[in-house]
Amino acid sequence: MPFGKNLGLALFALASSLVSTEAVTYTLSQDLSGDKFFDGFKFNESAIDFNNFGNVHFLSQSAAQAANLSYVDSNGRVIIKVDNTTNGAGDTSFGRNTVYLESTQLMNMGSLMIFDANHIPFGCSVWPSLFTQGQVWPQQGEIDVIEQVNLATDNRYSLHVGVDNCNQPTSVASNQTGTISTADGDISNCTVTPTTGQNTVGCVTTETKSNSFGSGFSSQGGGVYAMLWDTDGIAMWYFARGSVPSDIGTSNSPDPTTWGEASAWYPASGCNPSTAFGPQIITLYTDICGAFAGEDSVFSQTCSSVAPNCTSLVADPTNYDDAYWEINYLRVYTNGQSNSSSTSSTSASGTSSGSGSSSTGSSGSSNSALTLAVTRIWEYLLVPASVSFLGMLSML
Repeated sequence: MPFGKNLGLALFALASSLVSTEAVTYTLSQDLSGDKFFDGFKFNESAIDFNNFGNVHFLSQSAAQAANLSYVDSNGRVIIKVDNTTNGAGDTSFGRNTVYLESTQLMNMGSLMIFDANHIPFGCSVWPSLFTQGQVWPQQGEIDVIEQVNLATDNRYSLHVGVDNCNQPTSVASNQTGTISTADGDISNCTVTPTTGQNTVGCVTTETKSNSFGSGFSSQGGGVYAMLWDTDGIAMWYFARGSVPSDIGTSNSPDPTTWGEASAWYPASGCNPSTAFGPQIITLYTDICGAFAGEDSVFSQTCSSVAPNCTSLVADPTNYDDAYWEINYLRVYTNGQSNSSSTSSTSASGTSSGSGSSSTGSSGSSNSALTLAVTRIWEYLLVPASVSFLGMLSML
């Protein structure tokens, strides 16, 4: 048999063997929805937003429930609101009541988080975020899954880490659907230096699929965000309501290798997911103004025709009629990888924010066992990993 054919069959056999032994299965570890949603979180009560300087008061659980800012509606959907009834006119120190949630259980490496929502807060001065953060920031990292402000329409994904030389290579642009927004040469720097204020934005990828944020998201019936954190790196996806993969929401073991390219991909080659991130606290909140939404140049991009500045909007409750989350569920699956045996969380320390301005994927196929198998074959044969398996076979 010709050498080329022998080599092709050998490669295929080896790849098949590796696939059969390294296929990843995800099992459900947290299912937060309906009446059980708030059981998975604690309310981070604070009269002042020390992290991001927003014009808010973060309420306790009892106060938020009494004010009707956190509840489960008659359809079983979780509602988390900013106060839209109190008039703060004439009060120069007025802050709007809102909610800051932190998970009671830590999320470890090897986790797949899926978040299904019908509505995400938006509006001039509004700053919502769904992110994860280590218990010590930025040393244990932060992963921003949903974050935008004001009347922007495209979600932003980002990482913030405390270790040196953590970056998103710009070469991954061909392996994700989102656009790298913070590129400097051939990298996008993810490392934060809080003492000097260096790079608090992190390494940002902006969603390119339509209606990922703002009124467009809610008008289409919402959608799904997913984040995978494993030894290959960190991947994040967005799916509009009509494009959600069939195994999301219906399967006890979703398979991200079938979802196509991620919106944002931060490979281990640029930032080691095992050392740059510690066990993560799932965090969800809505801020008002502050260091991102209230920054003059950011505010003016989408809200200059609405008000001269961000803080001038805070006193009027009608500005916050759309500042609410309507959540179907948040689920966490695990594949058995872990960087810690800890399961319970304490409040994060440091200045984590889930931000785009002051702090706070892989393609679906790149996490597949087949791709991993083929990559290892290339490494063994000293063939460049950029040559695809099928491409190699076609040359034989």
